Amino acid sequence: MPSSIKNVIIVGAGGKLGPNLLSAFDADPSFIVSVLARQSSKSTFPSHIKVHRVGDAYLQAELLEALKGQDAVISTIGSAHAIQQNAIIDAAIQAGVKRFVPSEFSSDTHNSNAVAILPEYFKGKLETVDYLKGKEKEGLTWTAFVTGPFFEWATQSGFLGFNLKEHKATILNHGNDRWSTSTFSAVGSAVKNAMLIPEKTANKYLYVGSFTISQNELLASFEKATGAQWEVTHLDAEIEKEIAVEKKSQGDYGGFVSLQRYIICVDGHGGNFLDYRENARELLSLPKQNLDEVVEGILKD
Repeated sequence: MPSSIKNVIIVGAGGKLGPNLLSAFDADPSFIVSVLARQSSKSTFPSHIKVHRVGDAYLQAELLEALKGQDAVISTIGSAHAIQQNAIIDAAIQAGVKRFVPSEFSSDTHNSNAVAILPEYFKGKLETVDYLKGKEKEGLTWTAFVTGPFFEWATQSGFLGFNLKEHKATILNHGNDRWSTSTFSAVGSAVKNAMLIPEKTANKYLYVGSFTISQNELLASFEKATGAQWEVTHLDAEIEKEIAVEKKSQGDYGGFVSLQRYIICVDGHGGNFLDYRENARELLSLPKQNLDEVVEGILKD
């Protein structure tokens, strides 16, 4: 099992999740955090953070140089490019890295119904973990985090069907199916705290979430925070699924997004993973969060 983890490098630190991981590690004196970025990336980082630039092809020589001296690699590479993680994993082994965190950060990837709907999204994540399992004998450990959608992004972007400016909500079916979701701060703390206890978090999936709620519960929280009754539209989830499948077949990215929402919000597809998986909150010393307080904070942004 790995000894203590000190030096941490984040791959993809300029995306939605990356900056929150970076700030979580940067704020903890137990760690020295740096970034692995592509030469073509336009992302910028705080001036005191060391940035290792490599070519877009992720050549082994460049990766090996960047990963030397690192104890842990945390990947937030997008699902469409999940296969690129294999090259980073190979270089990590050569560099003597102790822990690799793959770009999981989704709903339950082991739900066969979800995989059948969006195989291009889930299979890459599953194959990366399978690849890591095959490398355990070479000394590299791994930890994968199942978090559900990022709560702030999912509500502010309209992904979950909530229009915060116009006080409108689009609800799938009756709106009572439950799903698990995590705030950015919760994910950052979960990953960081897992690196503080590497022996207890090695070679396993960790399931974390700020809330397991329904669309109706979220609507009630928004109505409470705004002091207004929202305009609600109910849609048949199966009809919406059929429309989304057709859109996706024509290359319309909106169909892909709609199918992601269906998987999260409709029972039987793993969106409510904390109803049947063990919550790692206590293991990772994560504080409980209050839905109404988080919603109020989102509306102030």
